[in-house]
Amino acid sequence: MLRDERIEKIKVLLQKSETVRVAHLSELLNVTSETIRKDLEYLEDLGEVRRVHGGAILKQSNTKETNFSVRETINKEQKAELASLTTAFVKEGDCIALDVSTTNTEVIKQLVTSFQQLSIVTNCLSIATIAAQNPNFSIFLTGGILKNSELCLVGQKAVDFVEGFHIDTFFMSASGVSLDQGFLDYGLDELSVKQAMLRNATSVFAVMDYTKFNKTAIFKVGGLAIVDGIITNPALNENIAHDFQEAGVTIYVE
Repeated sequence: MLRDERIEKIKVLLQKSETVRVAHLSELLNVTSETIRKDLEYLEDLGEVRRVHGGAILKQSNTKETNFSVRETINKEQKAELASLTTAFVKEGDCIALDVSTTNTEVIKQLVTSFQQLSIVTNCLSIATIAAQNPNFSIFLTGGILKNSELCLVGQKAVDFVEGFHIDTFFMSASGVSLDQGFLDYGLDELSVKQAMLRNATSVFAVMDYTKFNKTAIFKVGGLAIVDGIITNPALNENIAHDFQEAGVTIYVE
């Protein structure tokens, strides 16, 4: 098989799964591992992939920021699916922190129906409103400046409010996660509140649908080690899951 043919096949596989492995490509295309490595090196020189140990992933680009109301309509079923997995990490009476995100809006819907009594710390108006449907929940909504497009409270008053809590579990949102950049997000104002929740939580789990893996955004939240694991959909590509697990990240899909 000519190199150009191999390159096109590799591109197709990358578009489908976002990651490829040298051993798999060598067997699939019936060429040596060294030939595949040279092909991946060529693609990397073109700026189309980034080589990693044992293979390559699609070149990362920042995801586009959209406002809260638009994001609510995107991957709604997947978000509800992974939100249902969060209940295994909560017990009655816990203090739970939820930062502003459409995924955490789905998480609170699960918590309201699955638990009798929880304390909820949040800077999101939508999350607080849904939590109020359970009369036994204690809801702690931060002060601060209202960011209209996100329906959330930000600023130093919000940060100071969160600093006053001992949080059992923080379910953290993020716009993307990558092996070399860690967790990333949009919204500089929201970032400081998120990091306050991180500082004051005993356990932290990133709750992210599978489309956010190997995606980046403008602001760095922190490295992969800031969380105890990532809760995501079973639809996450096996190769991607393997790469993150090799990097020491625990992936929870069921």
